[in-house]
Amino acid sequence: MKKIGNAFKSGIAGLALTLALAACSSGGGTGAATDTGGAKQAADPAKKVTLQLMFPKNSGSADPRAQWMHDNVEAFKKEHPNIDFEVIDNQSGDNYLTTVTTRMAANDVPDIFQTWTLERLRPFAESSRVYDLTDFLNSTPELKSKFSPLSLSATTFSGKTYAMPLTQDLEIVYYNKEVFQKFNLQPPKTCDELLTIIDVLKKNEIIPITMPNKEPWVGTILFMMLAERIGGMDVYQKTVVDKTGSWTDKPFLDAANMMQDLVKRGTFEKNVNSLTRAESEIKLSQGKAGMYIGLTSSSNATLVQSMGDKVGFFNFPDVAGGKGSKDDYLQTPTNAYSVAAATKHPEEVKLFLKFMYSEARQLELAKMGNMLAYQFTAKPGELPALSEDLMKAGQNAKGSMYFWDLPLGVYMGKELNNTTQGFYMDVNPQQALADLQKKAEDQKKQAQAGAK
Repeated sequence: MKKIGNAFKSGIAGLALTLALAACSSGGGTGAATDTGGAKQAADPAKKVTLQLMFPKNSGSADPRAQWMHDNVEAFKKEHPNIDFEVIDNQSGDNYLTTVTTRMAANDVPDIFQTWTLERLRPFAESSRVYDLTDFLNSTPELKSKFSPLSLSATTFSGKTYAMPLTQDLEIVYYNKEVFQKFNLQPPKTCDELLTIIDVLKKNEIIPITMPNKEPWVGTILFMMLAERIGGMDVYQKTVVDKTGSWTDKPFLDAANMMQDLVKRGTFEKNVNSLTRAESEIKLSQGKAGMYIGLTSSSNATLVQSMGDKVGFFNFPDVAGGKGSKDDYLQTPTNAYSVAAATKHPEEVKLFLKFMYSEARQLELAKMGNMLAYQFTAKPGELPALSEDLMKAGQNAKGSMYFWDLPLGVYMGKELNNTTQGFYMDVNPQQALADLQKKAEDQKKQAQAGAK
């Protein structure tokens, strides 16, 4: 995994969808007739089966991507009435991660389920409880070609592919254009400019930055951005990827201290660690907050639907004297779909996968504002302007980092997120980072002992 950041940047254009300004139509409907191919022949149309399908769904707010999955199910069933589904969509965020992990440990894996990439997927793949999709993809080159080698590498271990990438996400700062216009504000290029914006909004009784840190990974976005802006890409490479650096290194401590300075400045709501995504999105859309830190797959579609062209974005600005850049982005092939190794209906599962990963169904997902790992063409104006702008930003990134909790894995990823959640309170950053480093060293020792 050497130099992951540079490798990711060089391949990002391959993950983005292709905007064909003069392209022919990609077609309408579900795309089932042209996309099912051999899998349709392999499945027995007289055989009645029920597939268990599990994916997360936001609680308390609209979830366009979850609705897209429900639409997939209903459209697919019309063409394949012999195949029914048991849909499980009652968890989100960290609760969903816990559910997947628990079911994996109990060997009670759904036929099809949403999962993640990189080190979050690795333990599932190595458990022998996830279906090896390599032969399936190799036998359907028209489908495999829709993913760049880089996106598939995020779901491939020891030469075998265990999940099909779905989203290509960025972690950014959204802003309400009307609020900024009202107070003559522009997206900041430096941290000093950001501080000025925060002070202006606070003076006018508008929440400067709303952030749903009830799920602590959200608050880690700011920590990752600050640490990179201060220490540069090498900080990420050494500590997160190579695991040769230390969490007690100065850029991490400086980032934590800056976060606490922002808290003292009144940047966030006092209950930031109990806010939900729905609450923050509503405050941004209603103009009660000027900015919102979030993930494109979690919020893009919702904000596009509620705000239209009133929502904009910027990457976290430069820090004076820092080695990083506002042109370095956090972006990753994030969510994916896997299949249970023990599924009793592999051909029907493959049939559904080809359906949901058809160009027509993926285009419907993109129209909602989702950023995809799937490559397709779109007519001018067919996608939200926000999506097109985000795609261009990702393509033009000077440097790119995976979201840190993914290469860190489930255990250290959670420990990092829980540590950063404390920075929004009165936790001592130096002690918290020392504790995090101790856990990293203990994990490394356990891994070395297990390898002997």
